[in-house]
Amino acid sequence: MCCQDERSDYIAGRDRMAPEADRVPQADVLHADYAHHYKPFETSRRKLNYYYFRLQVEGQCQAYVNGEIVAVHPGDLLLYRPGDTAFIRFERTPEQPLGKALISGNYYMSCRGAWLDEWWDCSPKPTKINIPLGESVLSIFKEIVQEQRRMKEKDAAISDYLLRVFCLSIGRTIGELQERGRSTPPLVHRMKQFIMENAASPFRLEDVAKHAGISVPRAVALFKSACNQTIMQYALEVRLSIACDRIKFTMTNLEKIAESTGFGSYTYFHRVFRSRFGISPKQYRERQ
Repeated sequence: MCCQDERSDYIAGRDRMAPEADRVPQADVLHADYAHHYKPFETSRRKLNYYYFRLQVEGQCQAYVNGEIVAVHPGDLLLYRPGDTAFIRFERTPEQPLGKALISGNYYMSCRGAWLDEWWDCSPKPTKINIPLGESVLSIFKEIVQEQRRMKEKDAAISDYLLRVFCLSIGRTIGELQERGRSTPPLVHRMKQFIMENAASPFRLEDVAKHAGISVPRAVALFKSACNQTIMQYALEVRLSIACDRIKFTMTNLEKIAESTGFGSYTYFHRVFRSRFGISPKQYRERQ
């Protein structure tokens, strides 16, 4: 999919906001899809008249958040409400390969409805928050996109309830992350964020410590003291969580899952998985 998709979402949302004689669902999905961006591009900067949710899953981009342009990385969820100004920019960073390599990949959705208004007003919502990509929020987002792709067969009632579940899941995730933030030292929180964002790739203790701006010995001691587990034990938990989701929700073969979730070899993945859950990855998939 090209970058035109995300631009057309702005248009779709605008057009669907016109008055309608028919009854409008309490939580109405106007448009939802997944967009790949391979070329530099930026959306128009405009004030929205609908809710706009966007979840970064691959690569990165820049977005207008609370009056400034900020970097958006995998796991970053953007939540815009009617009246907010939205702007997204896609440009290749020095770390990204040249040519036709992917710049950014994300799920996005525009929506509206009286239920959404009540949900938004019931508690403060951040414009940008990072969530683990293994969380249920991602799975529900995928379901909403799949329902929208049904075209003539899609059911407004199903989209309505999926969107409500999505929003309620977001609210719970925000609450959990804020609670963790209050009880977790900022440096430890930064280390956790790094681990969650990079768990599927090999990384060293030095990488975690550098992200937090501290030495390796201090990072190791601080993390152990705050979390009662080592950095690598926590990374293993995150990798297992991602692997479980991919076993449950995809048909990817187990060897590929082991490789793509940071375990390196299936033998090591199998041993760790059985030690943690008491069954093999294959048995786990068969029981879902």
